[in-house]
Amino acid sequence: MINRQPSVSATMLRYLATASKHRTMYPPAHPIVRRAMEDLVQVTDLLLRDREAVTFQIYEDTFFLDNVMLPEESLRNAALLTTCLERDVGMFQFRKGITAQEIDAFISLILTPPQTVRAAGGPAAVLKAHSAAHIAVEPPRTSRPTDIEIEVDPSNAYEAGHTVAQALRVQAVRRQPLDMKKARVFLNAAIEVVLDNRFSLLGLMANRDYDEASSYHAVNVSILALLVGTRLGLTHDQLMVLGMSALLHDIGKVRVPPQLLNRATELTSEDQAQLHRHPVHGASILRDMEGLGRVAAVVALEHHAHHDLSGYPRLRDKERPNAFSRIVAVVDSYDTVTSARHGTARPLRAELAMKWIGAGLGTIFDPVAGKVFLRMMGLYPAGSIVELSNGALAVVQRPSEQFVDRPVVRVVRDGRLEEVFDLAAETSLSITNGMDSEDAGIDVTALLAEQPPAA
Repeated sequence: MINRQPSVSATMLRYLATASKHRTMYPPAHPIVRRAMEDLVQVTDLLLRDREAVTFQIYEDTFFLDNVMLPEESLRNAALLTTCLERDVGMFQFRKGITAQEIDAFISLILTPPQTVRAAGGPAAVLKAHSAAHIAVEPPRTSRPTDIEIEVDPSNAYEAGHTVAQALRVQAVRRQPLDMKKARVFLNAAIEVVLDNRFSLLGLMANRDYDEASSYHAVNVSILALLVGTRLGLTHDQLMVLGMSALLHDIGKVRVPPQLLNRATELTSEDQAQLHRHPVHGASILRDMEGLGRVAAVVALEHHAHHDLSGYPRLRDKERPNAFSRIVAVVDSYDTVTSARHGTARPLRAELAMKWIGAGLGTIFDPVAGKVFLRMMGLYPAGSIVELSNGALAVVQRPSEQFVDRPVVRVVRDGRLEEVFDLAAETSLSITNGMDSEDAGIDVTALLAEQPPAA
């Protein structure tokens, strides 16, 4: 289990960033500055009551608390992270016994111009000159250490993805350069979670109350693509490219009139033609980007082209879309048809979506990527409502590794999650059919939010 302490300790980053910001805006004696410093001192004292030190390190534009990755906090405190790196601070440690004056000295350090810090002998020398004996600093590392086991809170990674997807969309709307550094923060965290335990993110993705224009759709497609990629044995670098491409696959929709994306009625043929331009728009937005953006441009263009090239836009001089485009096509289609819809159609039940994908293997969908996805998700994906052979209703917790039709389920009784059954082992029970959450009268999102699934 992930220790929940990092989410508490990360509060210190927020107070540190706030205190630094106020020091640049107001005189040192200003009440706002004093209050911010008092808050920072209090949270530091609180965190050091039962530990000898609090250590934050920075690798790959991400804060770590000891060995725990903090992607969401890194995004929210990006200015603080950059400020530290500019002053050659890649690690800072506050030790038990630290005083308010020492904390003030650290704030002064990260507000001192970088050239002044270097002229004084570096950050450690600056702190020593201020008698900050309970603070240690070290320069940035060029790569993440391999001798520690990295942990990531799955919900932290998921929300970081939501934050990044929203920011990328705003940048695209404003025709600003897309911030790939922030996207990498999310993807590094997501890859760690996916490699550790795919079920944790599948559970978080059970909320279907969004449509394909939502930032959650972009995050879900990215996560699902990474899950398929790990099953296909992709390297970390390949997963990063795949995840980035999936995250940006629908970026071209920012150039489609919003009324078409949000229309509650069927689209006309002219409207549909405009909507079908979004892959071309996406490729246009991404085509001039370096590195990961080049493959992302190809995936944005091809993710609706279909395995047999019968989709849109028409691809010339190609036998098949790019391999990553074919992976994204599968997971994008699944997340789209099972999500909330602005049109007249209701979301498709998960098991029906899986059968639809299965029927399209070899034509719409790549057979290898599709089969890997179907096996990974199971016939009844996490969050599905099913009726058991004993008449009980249950929520699917996670798929079975052996049998696609016999997942782990948790019975719903009187609006509460009750006993758990592994249907791969509990052979006396089986699933008789899937059910729509509205028909079953079960709000899966609220249920899981109030009562987290059993481990």
